[in-house]
Amino acid sequence: MNSQNELIPSEIFETPQAILQTLNETRAQAKDAATRMKEYQPRRIFFIGNGTSFYSSLAASYTGRILASSTASPYVLAIPSGDFRYYMPQVDQHDVIVGMSASGEFRDVIAVFEQLENKCLRIGITHVANSRITQVSDATLVSSGGPSSVPVMTKTYASTLTAAHLLLLEFFDAPSEIYKNLEDSARLCETALQDIEARILSIVSDLQSYQHAFYFGAGIGYATALESALKMKEMAMLHAEGSEVWEYASGPATIVDQNFFCTAFYTDHPTDSDIANSAKFSRQWGARVIEIGPHSQAQDFHLPVQANNFEPFNSLSLVPPAALLAYRMARARGFNPDIPAWRERYYAQGMHHLIGKNQ
Repeated sequence: MNSQNELIPSEIFETPQAILQTLNETRAQAKDAATRMKEYQPRRIFFIGNGTSFYSSLAASYTGRILASSTASPYVLAIPSGDFRYYMPQVDQHDVIVGMSASGEFRDVIAVFEQLENKCLRIGITHVANSRITQVSDATLVSSGGPSSVPVMTKTYASTLTAAHLLLLEFFDAPSEIYKNLEDSARLCETALQDIEARILSIVSDLQSYQHAFYFGAGIGYATALESALKMKEMAMLHAEGSEVWEYASGPATIVDQNFFCTAFYTDHPTDSDIANSAKFSRQWGARVIEIGPHSQAQDFHLPVQANNFEPFNSLSLVPPAALLAYRMARARGFNPDIPAWRERYYAQGMHHLIGKNQ
């Protein structure tokens, strides 16, 4: 299907190039910021953001966990920016706060940075040069891939997340093969998007009347599930929830039946066996099941995506297919995500900076 005249699909298909451009154009900024981080000898690195920017913060935190080489390494933790703002832990010069805001304007991130001026190192990650966050940060990473004006975050999720991964790779002195794995994410994403359009149309044909969905995964697959469920809500106006696979087994699984479809994310990690079990049980209980990744165990729908050798990078190739599915589902259900019906709800809450930009 031709996506050239559709804003959101066009940006989804631009994702691989956005990853590569960010790798090429933002690495020097990441190196400089990481050098400043090392000077502070941090014991904690807090990633904060809201919505999509929180889910990318969570995805980046897995890179920090894996690259930490000893108990003396700083702990990398993702916290929603509003929660961090109003329930802030004690912070000193041995803490680093990384604020994720694609628009560079999100109010809670800005408020945290203003409150912590001269108290710790503040690093902003944004997609918009000269935005507010660049003025209140001690160092800034600006992701690449071209401007975005769609109301639902698509390629900017991947580009800002790539910048966050770069920051941590530089800080933890990651070996060259891991940088190569990050570059491979663009190829894996492009291959997946080229191969799945016909499969997505078949899925949408069967599932467009459903009103409820559960998404689940483990580790980086959990962060992917949260972001992908958000895309289904924002675009298709369909109730969707993201869960960690073990939380899914003791929570959503209690009500899963023929009224739901479920989406499982695989990353070629040992936890895939738990994800496969939940997928197969969900199918037995009557739900339709979409599996995204290198495996398919439930014998229902499959969107094949090859796994990255460095597991935390998998969300860069898993989220775009899920976002494209959400867009096609929206159009089949009579919605146009390029002009979302929820604009006025954002205006009513004072979130004018999120409309026509990205958070």
